[in-house]
Amino acid sequence: MASAVRTRPRLPYTIPAVFTIQPYRATHRDGIVDVVQEVYREYGWTWEAHGYHRDLYDVEDAYLKHGGMFWALMDGNRVIGCSGVTVHNRERPVHDPQGSAPIERDPTLKTAELHRLYLLKTARGRGWGRRLLKESVSFARHAGCTRMIAWSDFVLKEAHGLYVRNGFVQENWRMCDDPDNSKEHGFWKEPL
Repeated sequence: MASAVRTRPRLPYTIPAVFTIQPYRATHRDGIVDVVQEVYREYGWTWEAHGYHRDLYDVEDAYLKHGGMFWALMDGNRVIGCSGVTVHNRERPVHDPQGSAPIERDPTLKTAELHRLYLLKTARGRGWGRRLLKESVSFARHAGCTRMIAWSDFVLKEAHGLYVRNGFVQENWRMCDDPDNSKEHGFWKEPL
């Protein structure tokens, strides 16, 4: 009589996700728009493709052409997050949380502004926001910026904590020129 060999049932094999941060390519555009739109739906905010969000449809002109950068956080071939940086100086001023004091203190000051740091809900809490922020700060430093600013909607408390944990100071607020006239906290970090 042959004895039957008992084996454990085989679990389905899952290929681990490969997360990468990639510099913007035109092939990322639709995925980036989808990520930001999903976050806007999550919070009930208004989407304005030809107004407030036009930068996402022309990243080359809004970021890259002026010395800035944009990244896509990828899960394999799928965009699950993003962030961007613009570079400013006296000729290309920025709306700084400290008003005009920084540029008056140093007219040669180059400031980076963080934009569009968004992650899909399923990608949050894994350190990817921190990695995108660090990539953005590193880029700004290498671009010769000594200061970075960010504006963040009042309701994005996790983002505010991320900025403060990474050396940003929360200061001032503004009414954003988005379709919802959102209130935003200002953040700055100097030196980078």
